[in-house]
Amino acid sequence: MAKRKSNRSSDAAKRPAKLLTRIAIVLLIIVIILLVIYLIRPDLFNRAFDQFNDYKPPATGELPEGDVTEITSAELSIHFIAPEVRASGDCTLIKVGETEVLIDAGPTQGNASAIKDYLEDYCTDGVIEYVIATHADSDHIAGLVGTSSGGSYNGILYSYQIGTIIQFNQTNKDDETASGNPTLYGRYLTAVEYARDNGADVYTALDCYNSQNGAQSTYYLDDEHKISMNILYNYYYENASSDENNYSVCMLLSQEVSAEQTNHYLFTGDLEEDGEERLVQNNDLPEVELYKAGHHGSKTSSNDCLLEVIKPKNVVVCCCAGYNEYDAAEENIFPTQAFIDRIDGYTQNVYVTIMDDGENNTFAPMNGDIVFYYKTAEGEEEAGLRLWCSQNTAVLKDTDWFKANRTSEEWGWSQSDKESFAVQQ
Repeated sequence: MAKRKSNRSSDAAKRPAKLLTRIAIVLLIIVIILLVIYLIRPDLFNRAFDQFNDYKPPATGELPEGDVTEITSAELSIHFIAPEVRASGDCTLIKVGETEVLIDAGPTQGNASAIKDYLEDYCTDGVIEYVIATHADSDHIAGLVGTSSGGSYNGILYSYQIGTIIQFNQTNKDDETASGNPTLYGRYLTAVEYARDNGADVYTALDCYNSQNGAQSTYYLDDEHKISMNILYNYYYENASSDENNYSVCMLLSQEVSAEQTNHYLFTGDLEEDGEERLVQNNDLPEVELYKAGHHGSKTSSNDCLLEVIKPKNVVVCCCAGYNEYDAAEENIFPTQAFIDRIDGYTQNVYVTIMDDGENNTFAPMNGDIVFYYKTAEGEEEAGLRLWCSQNTAVLKDTDWFKANRTSEEWGWSQSDKESFAVQQ
């Protein structure tokens, strides 16, 4: 009996040592795995490390509310022009002094007149120095063509003196129908040739990135060379994609506001996830003050691979919120829940141009025309970014549309909150 007790005591003494050995082996395996990840994909390792060390809660500081009368004299203004039709589409005006940049002109040919009405207050000399056509989808180029009356078109490329056109390098679209009639893309090509015949320089984004054929990768919009328009490299400028959106021209607008500070503003058209991953890999992207959400706030754009690098403080979604324009599944209606689930970890400052009014078979402004501008306000010593909207400056999470249709734990609005809100309506 004494011998058996001795063996049991010995076994009990060995158990803690065995446990410690197993723990040490597990820890060693974890270290080896992390080392392998670091050696094979140091970008993933560093990104995770940076996120852990540099984590910041979502931006909540709303910009000072602006005054529409200040915009025309602002050092820089960025206008997201709300369409006057029930549709999602992009049209962005950048103004620096007497220099204008128009990015896209959607969403329909009929909306060209509304765009021109808006431009009257800002492009007073009849010249648009730069037009960027991000890709060949109609909700981006239709207004560049416009509608026809008596054989003449009223689109942007026909109505203004154009300095330079920067366009997509590739498309999957045909310029003619099977019966030989021009498609919208075919009409766009005709409009570009009209502008070229009237003095416009026409380059592709790849021309610009490579600074070839007379194009430049960087265009300064001011005499002091403090505000620059930089054409980024997109892998799909020169590689095929089954998704037209991936051909989008991508541009970074940079504004040097002091020796210590440069503000950045990012525009990626409708670039999708694979394109965003490659955009991050091929460009040294900074954190940005403003990001135009890719593809109208779809579930396939504005992915973490991009957001975790640019960490946007303000986001604009150019869409008709809630409008099921393409008879899509609920998960695909702009701005999607998937988009909100990703963006809500970075900022609360999300703004949307228009929203659906299904009861009346029309649309209504959410924020309406959205203008970010940089200017010194009266009584202040330093300049700063300000926000003016034609309807209101409410962030998306505070709108009734959001409360009825979307959720965000990060923004403090749960599924139960959504259900309770529906009961109250």
